[in-house]
Amino acid sequence: MYESFYNLRAKPFALLPDSDFLYPGSIHRAAYSLLEYGLLSQAPFIVLTGDPGMGKTSLLQKLIAEHGTKHSIGLVTNARYDIDHLLPWILLALKLTQKRLDPVEAYHMFSEFLLRESKQHRRVILVIDEAQSLGAELLEELRLLSNLNDGRTLKLQIILSGQPDLHTLLKRIDMTQFAQRIVADYHLEPLSETDTAQYIRHRLQIAGGHPTLLTDRACKLVHRLSRGNPRLINQVCDIALTYGFAEQARIITSKLVAQAAFDRTRGGILPLSAKEDLSGLANAPEDTTEVEASSIPCPPTRPSAQRFDSAPLRSVGSPERCYVQGMSLKNDGRLKEAIDMFELASKSASHWLKAHAQIGLCYKTMGEPQSAIQAFRNALNDQSASRKDVNDVQYFLGRTLESIGQNAEALSVYRRITQVTPAFKDVSFRIKELSVRPRDAQAGRLQPQTANGSWLKRLIGNPK
Repeated sequence: MYESFYNLRAKPFALLPDSDFLYPGSIHRAAYSLLEYGLLSQAPFIVLTGDPGMGKTSLLQKLIAEHGTKHSIGLVTNARYDIDHLLPWILLALKLTQKRLDPVEAYHMFSEFLLRESKQHRRVILVIDEAQSLGAELLEELRLLSNLNDGRTLKLQIILSGQPDLHTLLKRIDMTQFAQRIVADYHLEPLSETDTAQYIRHRLQIAGGHPTLLTDRACKLVHRLSRGNPRLINQVCDIALTYGFAEQARIITSKLVAQAAFDRTRGGILPLSAKEDLSGLANAPEDTTEVEASSIPCPPTRPSAQRFDSAPLRSVGSPERCYVQGMSLKNDGRLKEAIDMFELASKSASHWLKAHAQIGLCYKTMGEPQSAIQAFRNALNDQSASRKDVNDVQYFLGRTLESIGQNAEALSVYRRITQVTPAFKDVSFRIKELSVRPRDAQAGRLQPQTANGSWLKRLIGNPK
């Protein structure tokens, strides 16, 4: 949505784990060093823990990517305590079989695989993500599997990654035998204020953007809101960039972050801190010193686009504002950006029909009739729309269907219009033209005529 405006190659704050964006800060460097140390020292068990969203999965993905060619690595995710045995999940993760085997056959297959890999000087590494969900019994099954390590060569290594509950589970008295086999363990702590700012700048730079797109004060506010949790940092920064795009803001200030976070927390689900301060920060005047401190060059725009920056618009992110900005972008020929703004406006029921209608007109101008047709159909899902608005959108739909030769469907749309408004525009003429040769119309060979000089011709262009 905002990528092109901020010259980004990708979304810098996506929630999906991506090792390419992994921030090499002191905390994550230490965690990764420990994981590699565990591999090199042939530790039977390695444990990585941290709160949700701290980047454990990204670290594991990096480890798998960098060591997957030297070892046979199987990743087990979302295995739960209520399954009977863990070994079938392990065989599936190692791509050994998808069949349901009895425990003896499964154990034999796994032990034979360990032996074959060992003869080829390859170690088998099991990575168990969300391991806190296993429970004591399945962890005991893992401990027993580690007994297959005999002799001088380690055949099997197991990496457990999970939330703090895993750490609590492993400290229980009945888990003593298991805990004694853990050679290396690390707990990921939240990022500091300094690391949070560096994390934000790192991800922006990896995505191709300016690293100081967010001001220092904005980064500090993001840290206060997220408490240094990377996933929450991503959430706040992503919505702040969305609001920045809606505002056409050159930089993301602390005020803009506060406005975005304030709106995002109204639902009460996102667990941000310092929420009580957001209202005041969001409504405070913009600090000009913060804006002036930024050295980010203005994104390239057409000079005429400047006019909507000074237009009297409503609050950041409001549907009316997004719609007005979308119209300005559309008039400037920046159709992809206009579509993004209209999609934001369509989040409001009151703007659903007209926003989707404008999306359809943008796609029509871009020469993408199928996308235009889908947008017009989306617009018609508004059950509260006026008869006039529905007629207009149906007419746009019919004309676009004609432009790609879907004349039979266009005829059906026109007839629906005349059932409500018989004298609407040139619909009667179009029905007559499409009905003259029904076989040709059915086959999509009839080329529709246009009304010379009509406002619709100027709006959506001549059919192709």
